[in-house]
Formats: sequence, structure tokens, C-alpha cells
Amino acid sequence: LLHLQSLLERGLHRDPKSRLQEISQEKLGLTPTYETLKEEGPDHEKTFTVGVLLGEEKVASGKGPTKQRAELEAAEKALKKKRWT
Repeated sequence: LLHLQSLLERGLHRDPKSRLQEISQEKLGLTPTYETLKEEGPDHEKTFTVGVLLGEEKVASGKGPTKQRAELEAAEKALKKKRWT
């Protein structure tokens, strides 16, 4: 229960994209943007690579079977890289 309370207080129950957006707007006044860098594989089994940018800086990229999953991974990596976790 204490662990859950800690997660809620720190906002860690929200998905990485939401956390990245809130923190980057607060700290930098910027909204992250996501850019599809690569689509690989046949239509029924694609892998997407998506980059997350803060202004002109490409902070991180992520891969996944959907653009949404790739964006979540990119946001998670960006939070870690910026030490905003």
C-alpha cells in the first residue's frame, strides 16, 4: 500500500508519454514530439522505430509492433536519459 501511495504521489502511475510531456513542459516549456524514423517488416508484422524530440534535440528512440508502443518506449528512455524518473 505504501508503494502504491508513493507511485501516486510521484505520478508514476501515469504512462511515460504523459509524464514526459508534463515534466518537459514544466522544466523546458516544450512539448515532446514523436517522429516515425523507420518501418520494417511485412504489413502483418511491422516493427516501428520512433524518435522523441524536445525542440530540435532527438532525446531517445523506441521500437515496437505499433507506433504507440514505440512512442511509449521512446518516452520511457527519454525520461531515464534526462534523469526525470
